[in-house]
Amino acid sequence: MAIPFNNIPGPENPDNLFKTFQTMQKWTSDTIGSVEEAFEAYGDVVRLSLGGDMVLMRHPEHLHEVMVTKAKAFNKGFEYTDEKRGLARFVGNGILTSNGDFWRKQRKQVAPAFHTQRITAYAEAMVQAGDEMLNRWPDQGVLDISHEMMTVTLKIIAGTLFQQDLSSDVDRIDQAMDDINAYNGKFSILPTWMPTPMERRARRAKQDLDEIVYQQIEAWRRHGKDNGSLLSMLMLAEDDEGNHMRDEQVRDEAVTLLLAGHETTANALNWTFMLLSQNPDVAAKLHEEIDSVLQGRLPSLADLRNLPYTEMVIKEGMRLYPPAWSVGRLAMEDLQIGDYEIKAGTGVNMSIVHMHRDPRWWEDAMAFRPERFAPENADKINKYAYMPFGGGPRVCVGNSFAQLEAHLLLATIAQRYTLSLRPGQVVTPEARITMFPRGGLPMQVQRREAISHHEARAVAQPV
Repeated sequence: MAIPFNNIPGPENPDNLFKTFQTMQKWTSDTIGSVEEAFEAYGDVVRLSLGGDMVLMRHPEHLHEVMVTKAKAFNKGFEYTDEKRGLARFVGNGILTSNGDFWRKQRKQVAPAFHTQRITAYAEAMVQAGDEMLNRWPDQGVLDISHEMMTVTLKIIAGTLFQQDLSSDVDRIDQAMDDINAYNGKFSILPTWMPTPMERRARRAKQDLDEIVYQQIEAWRRHGKDNGSLLSMLMLAEDDEGNHMRDEQVRDEAVTLLLAGHETTANALNWTFMLLSQNPDVAAKLHEEIDSVLQGRLPSLADLRNLPYTEMVIKEGMRLYPPAWSVGRLAMEDLQIGDYEIKAGTGVNMSIVHMHRDPRWWEDAMAFRPERFAPENADKINKYAYMPFGGGPRVCVGNSFAQLEAHLLLATIAQRYTLSLRPGQVVTPEARITMFPRGGLPMQVQRREAISHHEARAVAQPV
């Protein structure tokens, strides 16, 4: 018998506005920890009522139902679609935030931009961007790896999206992303017309993104040709009636790709380098594979099939620290998920990170073991318990691009440098739209050509 919605377990609702505000502040200051506490206290499905009905989920079968088998019963939630307080305020009505028939039309038009043949053509540019970054690094010293990864992945997505170097706009885009994350991670009861410091930063972020992207659209219109960029695909795409996207819609899709296309890969690499520093045996095996295959030259697309362990390292990093740590949906009708009745209008938050760390699905779940993803271990993985890019019809359209980029950049960087945390350094995850290291990720970098393999192991000792 199904469990009625009102009987789904969860914490007691705050009985006044002040307590509601306190609770929301707690959840926004330590989101991952608060969600973990809720699951531990109440089980796989937790009901919350903080400004509206919401349920938290972490069970693979439940997530598969919501994202795949019953996907048509759900839309993107208000945290995405609300044009005043949601992500749509900044990215507009792109494929990340739209719903229904409009989303289906846009997805169909955007998808060809990420066709395998088109993506693989960008491999050389990805490696070149990584090589140029490393040429600026010192032989040894401390760098904020979070900033470095954000910069190089932004250079890559800007080059593939626009065929332009946006180096002069890196700081503006980084600041816009920071402000968007902060805005979407704070609970506020103040109206958006009130010019608070956070509201002013949000307005500036949107204005900066508008200026940058519309300039690129205008520049493209001056030549109007397919120059191999993703923007060309958007500008030339036609719907079933032969109509092109309006500039406003191209802007929304381009901003979506610009922001989502660099931050997720950057954070996947951030967490991977942190984990490699804490697990020197894994780092040594990674370096051994890269050295054996590449023998000092830059990686190419053809090399990737011979770098399987490098790919396993990335997959395991995204298991423990998935950049898209949760996925939100809105139930559009009354329905049942597992044994639970979900009523229409309920927000459903699916915690990818907690599913990825659940010992029921992963042996020694918190250990960093890339070998989990070796071909011979494929049958040991619950096929629904690993979703770093979501699943179903709304699976991340750029997942192949991101995986190719991460694979090539990790090989490029790890071939030439060892990255180490400082003794006693604590890295705290911040969970907003994506999961990123709070306050950046300062790490000691040391050029590998200057040290032996034995010394490389010593540099990478865990903290």
